[in-house]
Amino acid sequence: MLANLLSSKPKTRLVNLFLAHPGRSFSFTELRVTTGISQKFLLATIKELSKMGFVIVHAKERNRYYQIDKHFTLYPELVSMLRKIKKIPTDLLAREAGKVGECKYVALTGVFAGHPRTETDVLLVGKVSPARLAKFLKLAEKFAERQVSYSIFTTQEFEYRKIMNDRFVKNIVENDPVVVVDRIRHKTMVKMVYKR
Repeated sequence: MLANLLSSKPKTRLVNLFLAHPGRSFSFTELRVTTGISQKFLLATIKELSKMGFVIVHAKERNRYYQIDKHFTLYPELVSMLRKIKKIPTDLLAREAGKVGECKYVALTGVFAGHPRTETDVLLVGKVSPARLAKFLKLAEKFAERQVSYSIFTTQEFEYRKIMNDRFVKNIVENDPVVVVDRIRHKTMVKMVYKR
């Protein structure tokens, strides 16, 4: 099975992308752009990986998103092998998400994190540059193959919502988002209230 997973350079490139970013789910378009694999070969490879249980498929509307199954039999061995590789595949979307402004917290959620029912696909906390955000959203929508929903909060509003156990924020934070930026101090407002 291991030999089959790593039987060609393009397939190995795809497997390494999934292994390097286990929290991410990728659309067919994003996989094609990120790996540079031809459409025909990618389609056949995804079908094969899905059949052997290496990837799981999430769907939203008519779109499909692919994510590594962490319960796959050879997952620990493959992760160990990945650590020895010098060039780890880059998550292009996460890299661009970190450039939208002076954000204290940026997370990919929803379709990008294998939770298509989550209410938002991108959570941004802090100052956002409208021009950079527009550029990022263009890429995000290309990769998601659909319109992307996003939420922007000030740091104070985000912290307050966490303290108040806000359902919207709780749903995002508790559903394993892919955290791209985290500069929020762990000293929460609750601790500050008790110190008064």
